[in-house]
Amino acid sequence: MKLSVQTGGTVEVLGIDAGFAAIKEAGFDAVDFGFNGDASWEDLRAGKKIDFYENEETLQSYISEVKSASEKYGIAIGQTHAPFPTYIPRSEQGTINCCNYNRKCIELTAKLGCRYIIIHPVFDGSMRFPSLTKEEEYKRNIEFYTSLIPLLKKHNVICCLENMWSQDWKTKKIYTACCSEVNETIRYIDELNAAAGEELFGFCLDTGHLLLLGQNPAFWIERLGSRIKTLHVHDNDGVGDDHTLPYLGCCNWDKVAAELHKIGYDGNFNFETAGFNNKFPSELCGAALKMLSSVGRYLIGIITSEETK
Repeated sequence: MKLSVQTGGTVEVLGIDAGFAAIKEAGFDAVDFGFNGDASWEDLRAGKKIDFYENEETLQSYISEVKSASEKYGIAIGQTHAPFPTYIPRSEQGTINCCNYNRKCIELTAKLGCRYIIIHPVFDGSMRFPSLTKEEEYKRNIEFYTSLIPLLKKHNVICCLENMWSQDWKTKKIYTACCSEVNETIRYIDELNAAAGEELFGFCLDTGHLLLLGQNPAFWIERLGSRIKTLHVHDNDGVGDDHTLPYLGCCNWDKVAAELHKIGYDGNFNFETAGFNNKFPSELCGAALKMLSSVGRYLIGIITSEETK
């Protein structure tokens, strides 16, 4: 099992070469590489194009630089993370642009030598003026994900859905969203794989998102089983999406690790903890990564131990 960490908070702060060097020095084996277009919500809603994806020469040069650093330091690209969101409420052109950029990331994932890409489902994250019914959300997701099947087959990439949450942005109250109910999640993955005729879809279990909704990650792991292909491991206090280090929030991590052991999970154990890393100045980035690495090795020890019950 590879110990992995998201590139956000490290590569984005230190740069590509120095970022991968720090990740290697801290003892990680792999990364969750995030494609980041640095576009504002206002620009996306206005249907503006994102320069990061539109300039093909610059984009390919960037991907080559990332791949070179990955090979130089022996850090695998264990999984990639396509840009959020895949749906812009009341903006047809913005939604088209976002979906096209997600499609582009499938090709880029293959160029990085990676098998798994995490692509967020189509949903409206605002509960104050929701723009989709559950039926419309389901239809749009099936249409969107099935449209990816030819690309996934062409590039030999598996697409992972992720459990989401929504919010009333005025009151700050948090609500369920797409794939935040385990049976709905199972339905999506199984129906999409049936449509593909092979296993092209899996799941990225985001522990922090579950905690925000008062849900037990260990229960989800038991129910989803082998559908889980990737992880976004992070903790919080059950109130804010803190993206912090395990054991600093409300999750029972020994139980989570024990359930991953039971299902025989052998994918990347990946931290999505930029909320922890970013609390420190860049001079302490390496120290923060080493703390993450120590916690990760401890949890992997539980997952892989024959004595785990």
